[in-house]
Amino acid sequence: MRRLIPLLLPLPALAQDVEIPLGIEVVTGYRSEYVYRGFALADDLIDVQLETEIALSEHWLLGLGGWYGTGTGSGSFDELAAFAALRYDAERWDAGFQAAWHGFDHSLFRDGVDFGPFANWRPNEDWRIGAALSYDTGPDGWYGRFEAEWSQPTGRDSFLSLLAGASGASGYYGRNGANDLYARASWTYAFNRSVAVTPFLGSSFALDSAGSDRLFGGLWFEVNF
Repeated sequence: MRRLIPLLLPLPALAQDVEIPLGIEVVTGYRSEYVYRGFALADDLIDVQLETEIALSEHWLLGLGGWYGTGTGSGSFDELAAFAALRYDAERWDAGFQAAWHGFDHSLFRDGVDFGPFANWRPNEDWRIGAALSYDTGPDGWYGRFEAEWSQPTGRDSFLSLLAGASGASGYYGRNGANDLYARASWTYAFNRSVAVTPFLGSSFALDSAGSDRLFGGLWFEVNF
């Protein structure tokens, strides 16, 4: 999944000066390897995500969406997910609670519901510092992460984003303690207020002896309406 509101799974938003008239975003993309929470689940993944955010009041927002991904490399893999997040958005920070259902086919992961709190702090327009904790009924385990993201315009219609973080797990598919260090570099170009493209490179460096180091890349194509 590209991202859960707000960024429980790894995915960038459009540039801040790109308006979203109706608040609906459709993202389709390709990645050379699907690495989720430090686990390599599939090669050559193609995915599509639909997401919307509804303003309940001046500060409260409800995000809803769905995601489908299928592997086209060796072996077969499919994932279907639906997610929701209730978020309180202030000037420099936001916090809330998210929940997602995941269904897997031909994967080491099991179907289940993933839920927990999250928070993000924005000390200025360039930085975001976030943390999240979730419980997954699939493995009956916990997953947490802490990350920082820096973004900077590279022109009137584009921006660069760099993200780095660390994660930990407890009873999460055999992993306990430190899980991985992860990073992503992406560049987004908006053709207009509705269409943008984002190439990216990502990595995951295992902190658990059961994991392995991964490097991958891909491309997202984003449409807002």
